[in-house]
Amino acid sequence: MLFEPTSIAIIGASSEEKKIGHYLLKNILTQGYKGKIFPINPKHTELMGIPAYPSISAVPEAVDMAVIVTPAATVLELAKECGKKGVKSLVVISAGFAELGTPEAIEAEHALANVAKDYSMKLIGPNCLGILRPSIGLNASFALDLPATGSIALVSQSGAMAVALMDASKNLGIGYSLIASIGNKAAMDECEYLEICEKDDKTKVIGLYLESIKDGKKFAQIAARMTKSKPIVLIKSGVSKHGALAVSSHTGALAGSDAAITALCKKTGIHRAHSTEEFLNLLRTLASQPALLSRKVAIITNAGGPGIMATDAAEREGLSLPSLSPENGEKLKKLLPVAASIKNPIDVLGDSDATRYKAALEICVRDENMDGVCVLLTPQIMTPANDVAQMIIQLKKSVPLMPITTSFMGFDSVQEARHILAKGGIPCFDTPEAAMHALAALMQSANDESDQSIVVNTDRSSAAATLLRGQSGLLSEDMTKKLCELYNLPLPKAAVATSADEAVAIVKQIGFPVIAKISSPDILHKTDMGGVRAGIKTDDDMRSAYAEIMQNVAKNAPKAHVTGILIQELLPAGSEFIVGGIQDPTFGPLVMVGLGGIYTELFKDTSFRLAPVTHQQSYEMMEDLKSWKLLTGMRGSAQSDIDGLAACIETIGMMMSECPMIKEIDLNPVLVREGSISIADIKIVIG
Repeated sequence: MLFEPTSIAIIGASSEEKKIGHYLLKNILTQGYKGKIFPINPKHTELMGIPAYPSISAVPEAVDMAVIVTPAATVLELAKECGKKGVKSLVVISAGFAELGTPEAIEAEHALANVAKDYSMKLIGPNCLGILRPSIGLNASFALDLPATGSIALVSQSGAMAVALMDASKNLGIGYSLIASIGNKAAMDECEYLEICEKDDKTKVIGLYLESIKDGKKFAQIAARMTKSKPIVLIKSGVSKHGALAVSSHTGALAGSDAAITALCKKTGIHRAHSTEEFLNLLRTLASQPALLSRKVAIITNAGGPGIMATDAAEREGLSLPSLSPENGEKLKKLLPVAASIKNPIDVLGDSDATRYKAALEICVRDENMDGVCVLLTPQIMTPANDVAQMIIQLKKSVPLMPITTSFMGFDSVQEARHILAKGGIPCFDTPEAAMHALAALMQSANDESDQSIVVNTDRSSAAATLLRGQSGLLSEDMTKKLCELYNLPLPKAAVATSADEAVAIVKQIGFPVIAKISSPDILHKTDMGGVRAGIKTDDDMRSAYAEIMQNVAKNAPKAHVTGILIQELLPAGSEFIVGGIQDPTFGPLVMVGLGGIYTELFKDTSFRLAPVTHQQSYEMMEDLKSWKLLTGMRGSAQSDIDGLAACIETIGMMMSECPMIKEIDLNPVLVREGSISIADIKIVIG
């Protein structure tokens, strides 16, 4: 295996203490590695008490792994020499490659990757920290020392981030199966590291710090498979770059910085962390606690305020707080003071000792209504925090399948107790909210097999490609209508008029009332240009609206090519939603639903998924929205056509998947009412 070499050569090993080659050799020699070690430096015959060699070809034995720490200009020839020697894996710590952004540096990195490919060598880096495998005492990096052995694999695109996370892990009781600083990913990307972790028996949980993802679709496929057996926690930086790309639609603007990453995590069951603190919290919880089998949890506290905070957090996390069974409620009532509360949260009172906590915890972990427990403690003068911590650890041994998280609030007074809990494998958090968030993360992944039922219609895809061939920019009303007919998307009756008289004639066919909109491939947001008039009820209204729209557009968009004015039937009122799609450069097509109309970008109440989506996933997207209650009925209003909106989301997801030439699409607003939906406006941008 890549992370268990039987012999290592350090090319650039040094006797000078300020050089990375010195620290690297020292780490490998002194931190427990039992394999063979070959320092490579032509200036020395011995380094740190072991023989040194002028080159790797001079080493008299086979070499599993070579670590290069020499200047970038020397790396390519050294890599070739390693290949000829039969080295199986190459770790290039040296910087000075594609991260510089110069053509020469980028070309040098490509050449290095080609050498690795030519000699079938695994290549980690360049520009990386190195690798660590605590279980065999291997620290082939310039990190200060090995972290504790554990079950978490840390794959980090940043070496500095990996060092910081390892250092923070000491006080949290976090142990690692492997640490890989992957640097520039010249030959091996995050997908290959994921597959290594998948096959590694010592790895239970994977933590990823990534700045970029090379092959989004492949990454999603691997992650979806892996999360069924090994949780993945992702912290993704650099998300703002996508937001800087030019977009033409509301959907593009709303996709913003990281909609694709959120959609990826929803689709695959990846746990997404938005901060390093959350990243470590999720890793230590997932590595130390079993799955939470249902949303039913108990809260035990010695203070009312934190109990309320935890209750609020439980609701936000989708957890429920059932009551104890009547039998257990009566039993606990006898064991606690009269003033204590056996309701959930269970309050054992501020003067509680470890005995009261134990009574409550023993009953909760065995109650049929509870599948998880969160224990809160505030450091009041009579509270023996250390004793409570020891009690939790001992009791947990008797119920290994019951997940438990804790929050011992404060700092100085609970520091020792927190260390006791960490050492005993019980995650302890600064706040009740963090403890509840971690407990909720233990719910089984929502990732399922339902995507396998989605079948792309190749005939329809081919017909769409033929229809859209040669098209670019904003699709005309006529072409949009033809595409929507192909996908059975009902559009309102409409036609384009090139004069006021023609507009009046069209109205006679459609019938009043109507809405008039400017028709121009150069105008995406018609309202902003004064290009929309609604509620037209007479011929005179129509002529006036035609003249006014033309005048507004001539003033506000004088260079726009105008093809006429679209006359469209006025649809019945309904709640306004938006359904859209966008092609993400890394992950491919995304589909979106959100609150629409004039509130689209104001409230940004949206949900994205990787497309295509199933009907059930469309429902889940709607349930993500704060505006979900508008659909279910509010203040006595009837339930809207939720099924119709779900079908629309599903159709747009399929359209985006079957028509990669579509760059962006907006259906806004989609009017949703009792029994039906209507698409009031649609714009499609061909990329």
